[in-house]
Amino acid sequence: MGILKGTLPALLTPYHKDGSINEKEFINYCEFGISKGLDGLFCNGSAGDSQALSVEKQIQLMKLSKEASKNNVPIITGITSSVYENTTILAQKAYEIGLDALLLAMPYYYKFNEETLFEYVKDIASKVKLPLYIYNIPLFAPPLPLTLIEKLSKIDNIVGIKDSSGDALLLNHILDIVPDGFDVFVGREEFYAGALFAGAKGSMTSAGAVFPELMSEIYKAMNEKSYEKALKIQKSLLKAIRFGMSITFPMGFALLLKARGFDFADFSPHPLSKITQEALHNRFDEAKNIIKELEEQTGIKL
Repeated sequence: MGILKGTLPALLTPYHKDGSINEKEFINYCEFGISKGLDGLFCNGSAGDSQALSVEKQIQLMKLSKEASKNNVPIITGITSSVYENTTILAQKAYEIGLDALLLAMPYYYKFNEETLFEYVKDIASKVKLPLYIYNIPLFAPPLPLTLIEKLSKIDNIVGIKDSSGDALLLNHILDIVPDGFDVFVGREEFYAGALFAGAKGSMTSAGAVFPELMSEIYKAMNEKSYEKALKIQKSLLKAIRFGMSITFPMGFALLLKARGFDFADFSPHPLSKITQEALHNRFDEAKNIIKELEEQTGIKL
């Protein structure tokens, strides 16, 4: 049913100081990730500032992702918006550009009940021309109840789900109630190895965008039943994940990318507080030290 598997990054977006997208750095960053083992690209997600970007910039990121992939890996793009028309525009453009799949979170602000959400997603699934993944991300959007996930998983053209709830119990229940062949992806990097062991197909995470070598190695190790190795890498990432989440999201992960030598963390589409700006300046050395520790703990060169 599904078309994706393995380690995908929740791509961040690099900017010039005037707020325009740094196209050269975005392509460079995507190509780097693919060379380090990523199994696909995921653009226009939460980590990429999608809900703070215009439709035009989101389409720009689709085109850049397609260029960076060189048709060697599949691409999924977020199409979430509280504006129904924008969701359908993004879906159509993804099809025209030649992407492979779509990811849809529930529209926020308006508190639709379960029946309305079902009809909303069913309607979109019937109109889009690419396979559709649904997105459970309670941190930013209305959560998907298990009963709704089960009903949606049976709709034609809905082929999978990304679950960013961080709830291992819910993930296990999702894996139990969806049809065979329905792709279940985890969106929380802290639980990648455990999710794979439970039966998930892969991940789409910010850590995958910052540390593609490590997240890809977890996937490889789990497939090879090298569980001790996978868990060792998984545990080594926890400090970096806490660091990434300790600065206004997604700027902590952007700072880790900057510490890796990429041109990130110098602009946000949102106004940043003085505290956040100071953290981006004062905690750079901390980010560098985290990367050094990861190398020492995993034996993998970053």
